[in-house]
Amino acid sequence: MNKFTPAKPAGARGVDEITGSRRLRRMRKADWSRRLVQENRLTVDDLIWPIFVVEGKGVREPIAAMPGVFRLSIDLAVKEAERAAKLGIPALATFPNVDISLRDQTGSHILDPNNVINRATRAIKD
Repeated sequence: MNKFTPAKPAGARGVDEITGSRRLRRMRKADWSRRLVQENRLTVDDLIWPIFVVEGKGVREPIAAMPGVFRLSIDLAVKEAERAAKLGIPALATFPNVDISLRDQTGSHILDPNNVINRATRAIKD
């Protein structure tokens, strides 16, 4: 105790004892008890597989800002989707790389039923 910490009356409980903000080691000794009191549980059901789609066939181009991640043509994106399904990943997030000549202020290219993202979605669903 220092001069800045007020003395507790005898028998008074501290904030840690009331709120449980201190994690007691005895609760973490055995594996079964750690699983019982764990705060978070992450399973394959919580995952979403990102797929970056680009025009073309057999295209696998690296994304400089994300080492180990590639933009894939639709045929390769379908294979990646199959891989995700085999691993039990329940959802995909597809991100198109739209040619700069097709971009405008309102994103009207998205309305085209034959744009890259719509074709990729149809191919993956089939």
